[in-house]
Amino acid sequence: PADLPAGCRALPLDAVRCDPAALAAGLGALRPGLVVNAAGALWNVTDRELTEGNVLLVERLVRAVTTLPGPVRLVHIGSAYEYGAQAGPSRLTETLHARPAGRYAQTKLAGTRIVTEAAAGGLLDAVVLRIAVAVGPFASRHSLLGGLARQLAEGPVELTLPPIAGVRDLVDVRDVADAVLAAARVRRAPALVNIGSGTGVRLTEAVDTLIRIAGPRAATARVVRGPAPTVRRDTGIGEQALDIGLARRELGWAPARTLTDALHALWDSVQDTAPASPTTLAATLAVDGETIHG
Repeated sequence: PADLPAGCRALPLDAVRCDPAALAAGLGALRPGLVVNAAGALWNVTDRELTEGNVLLVERLVRAVTTLPGPVRLVHIGSAYEYGAQAGPSRLTETLHARPAGRYAQTKLAGTRIVTEAAAGGLLDAVVLRIAVAVGPFASRHSLLGGLARQLAEGPVELTLPPIAGVRDLVDVRDVADAVLAAARVRRAPALVNIGSGTGVRLTEAVDTLIRIAGPRAATARVVRGPAPTVRRDTGIGEQALDIGLARRELGWAPARTLTDALHALWDSVQDTAPASPTTLAATLAVDGETIHG
């Protein structure tokens, strides 16, 4: 891409399908001290693609990193959905036994285990950051809040929201980036660290806040809300906030931004969306344990 920051360069390759030696050689040519894996399969993908993007890619990347000369730290982005349904604790700690429900969460957990087992075996220096639902600038148009922001930017006359219910730990994506830097800088990082706001927020509250931030764009739209679902694929998933005590103690990290900060930044990032002629927009966004993530 032509808009890469100064000092950056792109290395295009398919980490799942290229020759493993090509992946190792491509990384080796960069001589990195840090490798961050923020890749994976998430939106509108098949079970096979989830396995390729969240398991096979991680397996190949770990093998490639182990061949690199000099000290290299791998920071892998995991998901809070790996915890699955947890009865009892008010906050989710890294010591809990993971019980992922959906296929997305299951493949993310498999990737996490590949990294942590390699680190435990002394094959590489690695840490997994288990991320809550990330919100903020340039959020995917397939996510609940990212898609809603883009619809609002088009100035609809009617905005149809999907059924929305439940509580999530929502963290600003810029705080996630800060957590990656913190994990890179510490002398010794824990194998697995929660990264979130540490607070649960009702999704309806987050949506209402974004609509208020949109101001005049939303003021002209008639909001039609679907009923709260009675049966959800992610029942009990993500209702508890993450315990971020380990991140504070070991990484020196804590979230510096509020949900309102994240939603303002999200709204600012969609302002270049060309306003469409006033129309009726029906949201096709699903709210469940897989499609709301990130």
